[in-house]
Amino acid sequence: MKKKIFKFITIGATVLTMTLNTISVNANSSGMGMQLLKRYNSNEIIYLKNKPIEIPVYAKEQTEQLRGVWVSTVYNLDFPSKKGLTEWEYKNEYIRILDNLEALNMNAVIFQVRPKLDAFYESNINPWSEYLTGTQGLSPEWDPLEWMIEEAHNRGMEFHAWFNPYRVTTGSEQLSDLASNNWARQNPQYVFNFGGKLQLNPGEPEVIKYINDSVMEVVENYDIDAVHFDDYFYPFKSGDSWYAKEEEAAFNKYGSGFKNRDDWRRNNVDKLIETVHNSIKTYNNNNNKSVQFGISPFGIWGHKDLHPEGSIEGTGSLTPRTSRASYDDQFADTRKWVKNNWIDYIAPQIYWTFDEKAAPYGELVDWWADVANGTEVNLYIGHASYRKADVNNKNLSWKNPQEISNQLKFNSLYDEIKGSIFFSYRSLLENVNNPVNNEFINILKTEHFTSKISSPTKSETSHSEVQAPLSLRSIGTNYGNILIWEDSPTNDAISYLVYRGAIEDGSNEGKSIVRKVDRDNYNAFVFIDKNVDLSMRYKYAITALDKVNNESRPREQD
Repeated sequence: MKKKIFKFITIGATVLTMTLNTISVNANSSGMGMQLLKRYNSNEIIYLKNKPIEIPVYAKEQTEQLRGVWVSTVYNLDFPSKKGLTEWEYKNEYIRILDNLEALNMNAVIFQVRPKLDAFYESNINPWSEYLTGTQGLSPEWDPLEWMIEEAHNRGMEFHAWFNPYRVTTGSEQLSDLASNNWARQNPQYVFNFGGKLQLNPGEPEVIKYINDSVMEVVENYDIDAVHFDDYFYPFKSGDSWYAKEEEAAFNKYGSGFKNRDDWRRNNVDKLIETVHNSIKTYNNNNNKSVQFGISPFGIWGHKDLHPEGSIEGTGSLTPRTSRASYDDQFADTRKWVKNNWIDYIAPQIYWTFDEKAAPYGELVDWWADVANGTEVNLYIGHASYRKADVNNKNLSWKNPQEISNQLKFNSLYDEIKGSIFFSYRSLLENVNNPVNNEFINILKTEHFTSKISSPTKSETSHSEVQAPLSLRSIGTNYGNILIWEDSPTNDAISYLVYRGAIEDGSNEGKSIVRKVDRDNYNAFVFIDKNVDLSMRYKYAITALDKVNNESRPREQD
């Protein structure tokens, strides 16, 4: 749903108008303010469907947009820095992560809470993670997840709980090496070995139930904003003998009625996605909640050579069949999940450059935008910032500090694209040994994400209009400006956005969100804005957000 235009900040004799609906143009438009996209250090023009690609010269100002970052815990890739941190050390590291994300004006943390049938939270189903305490099943004697969610919400950031559904091990571990209460160790008949690693068999109904129970345990006990799955489903296909033996018993038991084993495999993953979707939807309806379900799959669904126009399953992208694809090589029909509205958002991992022949960025973005068009699914793009952070990357295009900036500008040409997610957190940290990545980070801060912004409206169609708060007062003190507002007990608001604008200097610097404040059981609220220049006068406004992020008109201060 589009949001309304409103005015709330008065600056001298002028009025600053804020528009809350995203303005986009047709992907094929050209003219003033556009530039041809060329290969790095070359005059060679890059094409999409035999037409030169044009992107805006300057980044577009967005009014709502998801700006997310994956925080990986597997292998302690991003966090925590090592296993076995004390509670104080853990909290300090996490606060630094939020500080850095807030400085980049990010608004969503995609945190890996279950990297491999384990948990960064108190669970009756999964053992504590070895990446947290050093030993799988060993308790840290406190619950990190509840605290992490609260800290993210205090910054106005969404917290998406990231699960890896099937992975049991990442290396040569045996079931006997796992915690005694690890579900895979207790149910070895549902586990198979592929490439020296263990994973759950997607063809077993008990596996689907276990994964769904694991997800819903978190949904029901923690104030998360979304459940997030990554791209790990069946292992990518490898040769003709691809672990048919390991799944023979399950196929013989459940595979009747399918033309071939590939269709059965896709149906197994479909069942998981639909089951989780139905469970979250039921929970939301019964509890007046709006927990989202999002997936970040491999960036290629299928190739047009294999899935031409008119195919029942859909038309593939203009990518060579030598490239991997989730439909054929991983048995994940990600397109179907969007078309069936089984998920709230999809964030395909388009981890390539515009001139990558095996998987050209422009072609894949264009394909996914077409898939999302007309559905209730928000489309976000997953960006490979880690490749820019890799000083050893030999792909010349990743040496271009503007590569991801150009991707963001290209994304802005599509109405269907509602934001971006970056993999992963540590790639957004400045590094004295990588000036190209540092320049990219600076471009991100100074050209694209220049101020705080709210995340997109969630794609639900039935809702009541959220009302503005009833009143707002501002009191200046020596330690900050105290804001006090009241709201009706019947309003559907679940949180509030605090906007601030400078009155005295006549600039547009104040056109920004200061804080997102969650609603509690009371109807009166207090927020202290400490990050102000006490010599300045400011004008404030508050808007209310409902459970699907619809935003009310502003309530200006009295």
